Parts: sequence; structure tokens; C-alpha cells
Amino acid sequence: MNSDVTQKNTVGRPAGRDGDRVRSDLLEAARSLFLKSEFKAVSLRQLAETAGVNAAMVNYYFGGKQGLYLAMIEELLSGLETSLSDIGNSETLTIADFSRSYSQVLLENPWWPNFLIREVLFGEGETRQAVMQRFASSFGPRLMGSIGKEIETGSYRQDLDPAMTMISLMGMTIFPFLTRPVLETVLNVRIDQNFVDKLATHNSKLFHEGVLASGNGESRS
Repeated sequence: MNSDVTQKNTVGRPAGRDGDRVRSDLLEAARSLFLKSEFKAVSLRQLAETAGVNAAMVNYYFGGKQGLYLAMIEELLSGLETSLSDIGNSETLTIADFSRSYSQVLLENPWWPNFLIREVLFGEGETRQAVMQRFASSFGPRLMGSIGKEIETGSYRQDLDPAMTMISLMGMTIFPFLTRPVLETVLNVRIDQNFVDKLATHNSKLFHEGVLASGNGESRS
């Protein structure tokens, strides 16, 4: 066979290295670089060097930098979605379940809050849509349904807006993880398992103090 043809057919293919390993190394490099810097700030060369391969591997396995980026997001969100799917088993979701389980997810995935804000507020195109769709399809509808049901049945105050109530709850839960460096430095708070357990209990009690209707003053755990 003509050597030129042989070379053309093998450009970009892994040489002496397992294909799955190369793909895995590229995804790991993408996580390492993209979770710290925005898409435009990371070069194809950086990705290849971090993974220990030549740049042609990115094109061969993912069709380019954009393809690798989207594959990395898909992998990250799939893992996160698996964790979120364990929050409660019914169509609705109790506040205590959400507070405890989502705080645990944030502890185990410290990259998520900042990444979500960066991609949803400042991202664009396919990446932004992928993140928003995954987030919306996880626990959001169940949590909204739970809050709405509690208002409807009279357990929560009738003047509450379900969407605004959910926003407040999300803020209470996410803020400590979003501002983790400040809390650990200024308030000397260590974000660990003990903190997560206390935060979940505190937020659940504080939330119910504000939303329970008159005569439903007992805290829920």
C-alpha cells in the first residue's frame, strides 16, 4: 500500500495507546482545565499537553475542542443527575429531603455552583442549553410541586408564591458553597460533612419558620 495513503488513513489515531485510555485522559484534562477557565481561555494545545497526547487526538475522538467540551459537560451532568435522582422517590419532594440531599451533592461536587453560574449566566449556545435542560429535568419540577401542594392544602401560608419560595430555598442552600473561600477564611467555617449536616437541619427549620401557616408551627425534620 502507498505510504502516503497509509499515513493519511492513520492521522489522528492513537499509536501504541489504548483508545479508551486516550479518550478518558482527554476528558480528565478537559475537566481540569475547563472547570477553572472559560472555554475561550483553554487552547487545543493545552488540552493535548495535559492529556499527554498530540492535538490530533482531540479531533479524532471528539471532532474538536467544542466536541470535547460538550462531552465533558455531558459526563459531569450525567454523574450529577444520578446523584440528584436519589433525592426522594416520589413525584414531590419534601423540604427536608431537598435540603439534606442537595447540600450533600454540593459537598461532593464543589465545582457545580460556580460552573452553573458561569455557564447559565455567561455561557451561550449548545453548552448553555445542555446545562439548563439537565438542571430543569432533575429535581426542579418535584420541588416546585411539593411547595405548591403545601400551599394548596393550607400547610404553608396562602400568600406565598411557589417560585419565589423555591428561589429562597435554593439561595439558602447554595450560597455557603458558592462563597466557600470567604466563609472558610473570614468566618473560619470548614465546609465538611459535619457542616453539611448542620446546614441542612438549620435551613429546614429556618425555612419552615417562615412558610408554615398559623397553627402549623411545629418544625419538620
